[in-house]
Amino acid sequence: MVIFLIGNSELQKELYVKSFVNEQNCEYRKIFSDEDNKLAELKNASQSLGLFSEKKAYDIVDFDEWPKKEKDEFFNLDLGRNDLTIFVRTEKLGKEAKKSVEGIKIVELEKPKEWEEDKWIDFIVSTGDKIGTPCSKETAEKIFKLTGPDEYAIISELQKLYIYSNGQLDKMTPSEIEDVIYKRTISRLDELGFSITEERFESAYKLIDELVEEYEPVLIVSSLARHFVDLLNITVVAEKKLKFSWPEISEISKITGVQIPKTARYLGFKFKGQTNDPRNHLISYNFKYINNAIKNLYRIDREIKIGGNVRVLLYKFIEDFKSNFIDDFNNSEGGKFYNLNNGQFKEMK
Repeated sequence: MVIFLIGNSELQKELYVKSFVNEQNCEYRKIFSDEDNKLAELKNASQSLGLFSEKKAYDIVDFDEWPKKEKDEFFNLDLGRNDLTIFVRTEKLGKEAKKSVEGIKIVELEKPKEWEEDKWIDFIVSTGDKIGTPCSKETAEKIFKLTGPDEYAIISELQKLYIYSNGQLDKMTPSEIEDVIYKRTISRLDELGFSITEERFESAYKLIDELVEEYEPVLIVSSLARHFVDLLNITVVAEKKLKFSWPEISEISKITGVQIPKTARYLGFKFKGQTNDPRNHLISYNFKYINNAIKNLYRIDREIKIGGNVRVLLYKFIEDFKSNFIDDFNNSEGGKFYNLNNGQFKEMK
């Protein structure tokens, strides 16, 4: 059986697969787009499972990255066995896929729009029930006001609050919840990126030590990659000069989609009352340097998904950053460029 998990909610897809695997008590393996023998393995699994074989589940986590030829071959496989389940995570399912695969199941998992606060509240309550950290609508409202529309930040804070309250989350007061949850959680993840590009490396090491105890490794790396992708976009759009006026910053923010406070910080704008001198990133970093950082983070993303230690890998990233990535990229995939889409690395063609 093939189950297509479509939509933009990576968290809900992850929870759906975990729930299925636990309920079915089946052997489970993730499959990535860069694996050479993935189609042969799936074909072999569909043919070798027998009466006394254990149930198997394969999870294709980045089907959108597969080349068209490989997708066509996949659609032609006979995967209709009851003892074999193939999860296919994808943004959208084309008409050709629906026609090619018999007996498929389609599950749509979408995040609420950023401005749909009521739906996000319901999302928090529902997610809490799924992961065993139930909370009331009132508590969900308090959490949302502090985390904003970030599904991975929400689940992380839900789990943290549940542990802190000994399972009595709804008895916590608003001030207690605020003390436990860091306001504007994502800005704290952003700070890791700025601590690196502003060369405050001791702060960066300290932040890594704290964040790895609180967040999923994929979220940390994704947020750090977003920092460099945003910087890359600004580098392409903005003129390279020492100072920018506020109207210029506002216009660059509008063009790139990067929040104004972040844009201002990238461009070295000094706010009233600010004690330290900000760094103009356009003067410090060029396109190649930033792209090398993104490629390095792409590698880290792949490594942590197969069990790599995120703390060690990010420490190494900082050391490579200090050395301008000279050792890592002299003999590597120099022509490739990457962007982020819903937290997933995408190679730019």
